[in-house]
Amino acid sequence: MNEFLEYLRVMKKRTSGTLTQYRSILKEFVAFEPVSHVSFARYCEKISKNAPKTQKNKLMVVKEYLNWKADRGKIPAGDRYWNQADSPKFKRLPKAIDIAEVQEIINAIDDPYWKAFFSFMANTGARISEVLTFEPEKQASFAGDFAMLHFIGKGNKERTLRVSRAVLDNAIEAGAFERRVTIAGAGLALKRYAKKAGITKHVTPHVLRHTFAVTQITKGMPINQLQAILGHSSVATTGVYLEVLADRVTVPTLI
Repeated sequence: MNEFLEYLRVMKKRTSGTLTQYRSILKEFVAFEPVSHVSFARYCEKISKNAPKTQKNKLMVVKEYLNWKADRGKIPAGDRYWNQADSPKFKRLPKAIDIAEVQEIINAIDDPYWKAFFSFMANTGARISEVLTFEPEKQASFAGDFAMLHFIGKGNKERTLRVSRAVLDNAIEAGAFERRVTIAGAGLALKRYAKKAGITKHVTPHVLRHTFAVTQITKGMPINQLQAILGHSSVATTGVYLEVLADRVTVPTLI
């Protein structure tokens, strides 16, 4: 397992967050090694109790791991039966809240660090992992009244956002990139301030990203531009936000 993770780090340039997720999944799977038709079936039965999305992620990681081992002769390749395993089919729409509710949460924050941290997230649509690892001295530059933010997202996919200079200045002044907190810690802080603001909906850092996307579409941003801003590989991924908006549109009477 460790050799595979090192391969992902060095050769595939996977991020630390991705490697942490892989390690967690594979630590569970090693109990079913050496792999066989029977042991793999038992593993699939075990993870069937997980949520559909979790099952999908686990199978993706385990398949990649086993294919890597088979390619190097560490296990018999055979028919690579593990590739035949399918995860449950599901489609979950992103959960967003109103931008006014985000503003209420920001207003309720009394800690300058968290106020700047979550304001930066809300104004950029960045992933929590991207904000936690953001280094302005290396990943930002200024052009007049604008700041150019260079993010490295999933799969080391790079993108650049142009935002108001004030968005970055305020975050830097409040030390938003100096204190290194965990994803769980940020989630708990946001939940605490949402409760303080009287927001009863389920709010997570990723909900801020969803809200950013839905708000931009509502304001008329073309879907391909939003795709570039969010760092999605496929416009189909971004297009799911159009479905989120479906129940907010009033269909005009034509006749």
